[in-house]
Amino acid sequence: MQKKYMYDTDLMNKECNCHDQIFNYSNESKIHKSQFCYADLYTIGKIWLFALKSALLGFKVCLIPVVKADSSSVPPKKPPPMKYKDLPLYQSPHYEYKEFIASKSKCPEADVKLMHRFLLSYVTMCRKEVQYQSCQMNHAVKEIYNNARTSLRETKKDFKASMRDSENLTIRKAVVLMGAGAGYLLAAGKGIPRRIFMTAAGAAAGGALCFPKETDEAFRNFAYYSGKTAVGLYNWCCGKDFALRERLPCQDDLPAATNQIISQCPQKK
Repeated sequence: MQKKYMYDTDLMNKECNCHDQIFNYSNESKIHKSQFCYADLYTIGKIWLFALKSALLGFKVCLIPVVKADSSSVPPKKPPPMKYKDLPLYQSPHYEYKEFIASKSKCPEADVKLMHRFLLSYVTMCRKEVQYQSCQMNHAVKEIYNNARTSLRETKKDFKASMRDSENLTIRKAVVLMGAGAGYLLAAGKGIPRRIFMTAAGAAAGGALCFPKETDEAFRNFAYYSGKTAVGLYNWCCGKDFALRERLPCQDDLPAATNQIISQCPQKK
């Protein structure tokens, strides 16, 4: 009886071990299922998107591989026009520096110095003040010059009028004599011909001031008769027959012109 009891206990132990193994297998399956449910979400999402894309757009599978034959070489097409700035030559540091200088020149104050900018207002103010003062001085000098010129012209005009006034006949004659005496004194000790010439020149100067019309007439007569005498002496010495034309009258000596036209044709009968 004791052996039989021991046999039964061994059998029961074996059955318990089998139940434990089954229980372990069930636990492992649960763990695998839980790991599968909590797998990488990126992989699951990628598989889901691929399946959705295949269902909506279709899934093309090439069962037979296709090999492309070697086609003939295609000639290159004409490229679009290229700007000169796209060339490698214009991408050098020298060209970049040139563009930098050109961009600076576009700004009006690029090359203006700081000292120049600071002193520009003061220099401009001083320059305007100097220009204003010089302009005022120039106008003042011109005004003084014009006033002096006008005054001198008026004085000269009044002096000539007083020297040619008929009421001052005695003074006029005295001025002519003073001119002749001054010419004689200037030519003193230089010979008789020079004295005669200088005396005549002084008298002519005084006469031109006090007696302009009479002096002009006397000078014309003297020149005409002197020339006529010289031509006569030349003809007598050299046996020639030259002659001066007759003296033309002055414009003031001519009679007043009339507006009547004198007919040269004879009247018809």
